[in-house]
Amino acid sequence: MRRLQPEDLLLVLGARPRAEVGAWLRDGLRDAVAAGRLEAGATLPSSRSAAAGLGVARGTVAAAVDELVGEGVLESRPRSGVVVADLDRRPRGTAPGPARPGAAAERPASVGAPDPALFPRAAWARAVRDAMRELPDAELGYPDPQGLLGLREALAAHLRTARAAPVEAEDVVVVSGVAQGLALLGEVLAGGLGGRRVVVEDPASPGVVGQLRGAGLEVVPVPVDGRGLRTDALPDAAAAVVTPAHQFPLGVVLAPDRRRELVAWARDGGRLLLEDDYDAELRYDRQPVGALRGLDPDHVALLGSVSKLLSPALRLGWVVAPAGVREALVDTKRRADLGCSVPEQAAFARLIADGAYARHLRRARLEYRRRRGVLLDAIARAAPHLPVEGVAAGLHLVVRLPDGDGEARAVSALRAAGIPAEPLSSTSAHPATWGVVVGAARVQGAPVPRVVEILRSAAEGAAGRV
Repeated sequence: MRRLQPEDLLLVLGARPRAEVGAWLRDGLRDAVAAGRLEAGATLPSSRSAAAGLGVARGTVAAAVDELVGEGVLESRPRSGVVVADLDRRPRGTAPGPARPGAAAERPASVGAPDPALFPRAAWARAVRDAMRELPDAELGYPDPQGLLGLREALAAHLRTARAAPVEAEDVVVVSGVAQGLALLGEVLAGGLGGRRVVVEDPASPGVVGQLRGAGLEVVPVPVDGRGLRTDALPDAAAAVVTPAHQFPLGVVLAPDRRRELVAWARDGGRLLLEDDYDAELRYDRQPVGALRGLDPDHVALLGSVSKLLSPALRLGWVVAPAGVREALVDTKRRADLGCSVPEQAAFARLIADGAYARHLRRARLEYRRRRGVLLDAIARAAPHLPVEGVAAGLHLVVRLPDGDGEARAVSALRAAGIPAEPLSSTSAHPATWGVVVGAARVQGAPVPRVVEILRSAAEGAAGRV
């Protein structure tokens, strides 16, 4: 494979800016690799040669290359130099096969689950090793139910930067994922915080609705349109659960005026907003919108987890709680399970502090953006009539279908092919909402044409019955 020259890099990077040269070089190379403008296996010029040809400092080149090697975009090969990674040959998850004799059957993957093949095993192993070496003996007793201080400090710093959210360590409560966070907050609400009625988006995650009802709350669905939750339809209620950065399942972003109206509704009525930030950092076309908590920390509880960004197997999440509910939330957590696993909390704190978490997120965004683009291109070519909804973000797509028969056939066929899928009708209180929610994180290579054919066939079959 050929060796690139500095002028080859200039062609894909464009004119050098006057400021933020490092970001220009790093982001430009990352995008060029993802788009295929730099072919896999091509060798980059030496840092000295690249620096001279691009008119930047050698240290700037070295720093950008080191970061991209850490993300897996480039590869450092002994005696060969730094080469462009072949993204199509990186380890991948496989579709579930028959269970081995005597083995438990594999549970179907969630439409919002990440590809487990992208889990940063080496970085996590280092984080566990280093964290356990430095963990004080005193931390190996019963945990603080609010969470390990080191993790709360690391999360607060990360969320201030990544989500533009005002967060301090004292605001954070570590939980076993967003599901537990919702269950605990539901119990707090049911205990007398303003009443038992809670607004949910329609459509919404059935799991979220189940958690709230399990806490004894009355769920009130409010429609979502192309601009997010219909704030003009908000009823009197104690709280609302919202996904403003990337609505599940429709994938829309809550419009700026509706963000303000929603916060005003909460503030004026002394209500609580439960902001499910489940995959907000997986935005592919721009920086994600800031967390709703930034508009009113006193009335917004921000919930997040590692389930979409690392792995749901870790069972680690957080609630950034307003002062008015924090004490009750920590007490409820204590009664529920005494607290989360300290070694895993310490390892995650180390992963964040060392920068490995940020590097993993950059790599994951690059890879999931590429996979989403390949699937969308295939749909556009083979079935341009299929309506695909949602902004360029997250781990799922929504494809509308004309009727329930097509929806049922598409979901059944996709699951049989090992592709996570859910009927859109199962997420809505409206009986005529048909479509399929496709888990796109693992869809690549050979399964892509099969997914497109299933969706096309379901839509055309429905048209033939009209």
